[in-house]
Amino acid sequence: MTRLFPPLSVHLSVWIFLIIIAPLSVQSQNVTKAAHLTLWSMDLDSPEQDPEMKEYSSVCVGREDDIKKSERITAVVHDREVVIFYHKGEYHAMDIRCYHSGGPLHLGEIEDFDGRPCIVCPWHKYKITLATGEGLYQSINPKDPSAKPKWCSKGVKQRIHTVTVDNGNIYVTLSNASFKRDSDFYATGDFKVIKSSS
Repeated sequence: MTRLFPPLSVHLSVWIFLIIIAPLSVQSQNVTKAAHLTLWSMDLDSPEQDPEMKEYSSVCVGREDDIKKSERITAVVHDREVVIFYHKGEYHAMDIRCYHSGGPLHLGEIEDFDGRPCIVCPWHKYKITLATGEGLYQSINPKDPSAKPKWCSKGVKQRIHTVTVDNGNIYVTLSNASFKRDSDFYATGDFKVIKSSS
């Protein structure tokens, strides 16, 4: 059975962390570490319950010349599908599926919004910054008829990964940030888009 939304345990654990545990972390670093472990262990549907146990070594995903020509490539890094973009002289890597509804970001267009380069999801036109993974939207004050729309952030929604270049090779290191991102839900085996060669 395919789930359309993350399990309720994920939502509850995030709220418990944000409301109860996070404010305590100011008092003690040990509480912060325990809170991270508690947050992850509450997701009973996840086969890997502690992200600190996963290896985060760099994986070579291709040659620098190839990505500069194509401006994007897809790869599987430690069983996680990512897309790597080359835009205006910089490399960016993120989960391949859009945080909103699992759209294929590797098929989207890159556009600038409010001076920030974003990938636009081809399914529902969600805008995600390449550098931070923030979801952007335009808002307007409906009570002010002369108001102009302004760009706002929904916060970080898409998991961003580190790209390094060494000897003409492109390497991706998965993010080891302890907080879950919305795109994590679509990074499971049920939503894979890259076909395995085996």
